[in-house]
Amino acid sequence: MNVLRIALKEMKIVREPRMLVFMLATPVLLILILGTALSNAFNGSTTIGDIRVLYHNDGAEPALTEQWQVFMQEAERSSGMVFEQVEEGMDGGQEVRNNRYTGYVEMDSQGIRYDGNSRNSMENGIVQGMLSAFADRYRLSAEAAKIDPEYESKPLVDDGGSYVLESSIQGAKQPGSLDYFSIAVTTMIILYSALTAGGLIDSERKRNTAQRLLASPVTKAEIFAGKITGTLAINAVFVIIVVLISKYMFNAYWGENPIMVFLVLFTEILFALSLGLGISYVLKGNAAGAVIMVIIQLAAFFGGGYTPVASTTGFMREAATYSPLHWSNEALLQIIYSGDGTAAVYAMLLNVGFSILLLAVAMISMRRREGL
Repeated sequence: MNVLRIALKEMKIVREPRMLVFMLATPVLLILILGTALSNAFNGSTTIGDIRVLYHNDGAEPALTEQWQVFMQEAERSSGMVFEQVEEGMDGGQEVRNNRYTGYVEMDSQGIRYDGNSRNSMENGIVQGMLSAFADRYRLSAEAAKIDPEYESKPLVDDGGSYVLESSIQGAKQPGSLDYFSIAVTTMIILYSALTAGGLIDSERKRNTAQRLLASPVTKAEIFAGKITGTLAINAVFVIIVVLISKYMFNAYWGENPIMVFLVLFTEILFALSLGLGISYVLKGNAAGAVIMVIIQLAAFFGGGYTPVASTTGFMREAATYSPLHWSNEALLQIIYSGDGTAAVYAMLLNVGFSILLLAVAMISMRRREGL
């Protein structure tokens, strides 16, 4: 009963306007600002530039020349490519290296050679693919001509055909900018609750109410449990509200398994509170708050609070694996977009495991002290 009374007392923090602004208005604004400002980073479309191909044909192979003309007409009609014949005195390879053309094609009695522009990899890949298809068709007509000479000058392309085969696959659903930052900002704000937890006991000392609590008919364990329970409950309520706001105001996608999603979020709340309490007992005063803030900032920076971890490489990618924020973000993304609960179980075990360790440190330190 004493635990419940203390928990209800802690939940009255909801009356403080500053807490309401921080826990509700701040995450909503961050989701909107980051989700809007960084939307291009989540745009899966790619713009293809103009494709201009320079070519030279010495006319040594009449059959090749005839089929090349058909190929150019078809490619210009269906793909919007532009073919230009090299002028006298022009160095085709140098023109490509100067980034004036996507590629340079040279045809003679030895065959077809292509020099591509490495600066425009997308456009260069398209030209290479189409030239490969053309070369395959030409070799086929050459082999067919050995059987029937009629095929030597007959283009192997039907009317209305194309050298480009368009196909698509239905890939897995991917988060948009608002979807991603709804998750990242929610988990980041949860981590900031470690600052509140760090001041749970310290605030009693500063208000000179710690001795009154000890003089009352409650044990240290009840005080400790009540404060954790109340803070955990009020933070859980705030998180639920933020998730609902992001879902219905910004149309963020939170998946089809809300139970697992909230379990991950609630275990992160427990971890954040335990982190704040544990550090507040190891360090005293302002030092504890400074250390907690540094840990939160590093966890957010490396763990995907401001940019997706998937877009990082090297040291940043390696450091992300040690961020508690990354554990939760990765677990939520796996649940929501892949339906895979493996990462969620891993994240919950880490959150609960470290929570137990940190709470044990705080409890041992509290028992050794005369006061709170």
